[in-house]
Amino acid sequence: MNQAETVLQYVGKNIRYFRDQSQLSQQELADRAGVSRRTIAALETGQVNISLAKLDAIAAVLAVDFKRLVSNPEVSENAIVNALAWQGKAQDSHATLLAAVPTHTQTELWNWSLAVGEEYCADADPIGWRELIYVLEGELSLEFENETRVICAGQSMLFESDVSYRYINRGTSVLRFIRNVLY
Repeated sequence: MNQAETVLQYVGKNIRYFRDQSQLSQQELADRAGVSRRTIAALETGQVNISLAKLDAIAAVLAVDFKRLVSNPEVSENAIVNALAWQGKAQDSHATLLAAVPTHTQTELWNWSLAVGEEYCADADPIGWRELIYVLEGELSLEFENETRVICAGQSMLFESDVSYRYINRGTSVLRFIRNVLY
């Protein structure tokens, strides 16, 4: 089974589970979400791909967040999702939900770049602040007082940022990553 079939299997199982929990028929869900009953039936059996907007509308009707609708139901309530949510006709056309977390007040989105050997030292943030990192290119060494985590291109990490830490590029090329600050 390829990755697209796997995520469609999760979507189908999740739609059916949450539809049953909401005591909705396929037709009622379809009507409320603005899709056909045939689409709901096909989704539940993993036989159709759907736009992200329509999938989001289904999630809203079922009163679940998008992350829970596309994720493996056996995975814990982890911020890191890394689930293929849409696959185009070409293999290089796809959308992957990397991570999702609830926030209380504000989320900041940052685009970072560090040259080889460069580092950034960060002071501890207030309690409750978190960072969500996604590495685009290179390899990020994220150093805490008692451990160093290495995050490679294509990987994500969520951490509590109420401790001092350092971003370090120990690689051989420029490091590029997305940093989200959640507080």
